[in-house]
Parts: sequence; structure tokens; C-alpha cells
Amino acid sequence: MRSEGPEQQTSRQTLARKNGSRAGRSPSGSWVRDRSLGIFFVTAFLATWLGQLFVEWQTYADEQAEHGGKAVFWSANFWETFGQSTLENWQSEFLQLAAFTIAAAYFVFKGSSESPDSDERVEAKLDAIVEKLGLDPHEIEAGLPQKYQRTR
Repeated sequence: MRSEGPEQQTSRQTLARKNGSRAGRSPSGSWVRDRSLGIFFVTAFLATWLGQLFVEWQTYADEQAEHGGKAVFWSANFWETFGQSTLENWQSEFLQLAAFTIAAAYFVFKGSSESPDSDERVEAKLDAIVEKLGLDPHEIEAGLPQKYQRTR
């Protein structure tokens, strides 16, 4: 077995940083970090769903007490009510999200960053400034990196 010198260790650490990992970091730490957004939303979903379960149980228990019945957590009536309220909630949320997504795809707010008119307006202003300075906009554009050159 051959031991590494300080130069090889430094280059290995540099390569590890370029690949997105840090030297000495545990693999599970990077797994959690790589999936932290998903973990956050799954945790938020489960927490709110448990909150809904608690509130639904309180409502169910109160209704049973009003009617002189006994509230049983594992009863079919409770789980039917909970399932119905959950599906109604999800249905309204998905309908709202679908409506927003479809509306955002078909309608544009003029002047927003997503609107195609904003880029054209900025380019027209820049071209006017460049021309006022007595420069040729086409010559300046030809000197720009390829990713900034006009494609239309």
C-alpha cells in the first residue's frame, strides 16, 4: 500500500469539492442535503395531515357526545369521515393548482419577467443608448459571447 503525499490529498479534496461533496462529510449528510426540499415538504405534509387527523377526531368525538354515542378511534365511521374530508381537501387543492398552472401557461402579465415583451423592451432601450453614443449595435453584439447574442 502506498501513502499519499500532501499534494495528492489536496488535489483529491479539490476534486471532491468540484463534484459537490466535502472531504470528511458523511454520505448520509449529503444524501439528506441533496433531498432536503423533498424531506421538508413530506414532513410538512405529514405534520399538517396529522393536524387534520387531530381536528377531525375532536369534531367527530364532539358530534358523538352530542348524540349520546361513544367515540371510537378505530371505528369505520370516523375513518370514513376523515377519508372524505382528506379527499375533499386534496380535490380543492389540486383543482386550485391546476387552474393556476393552466392560467399561467396561457395568460401573461404584461411587463412581468416571464412576459416576452420585457426582454424586447430592455433590448430596444439598450440599442437606443448604444446608437445615441454613436456605436453600431450589431458590431457590439458580434463581440459578445455566443450565449448573449440574439437568436431571433
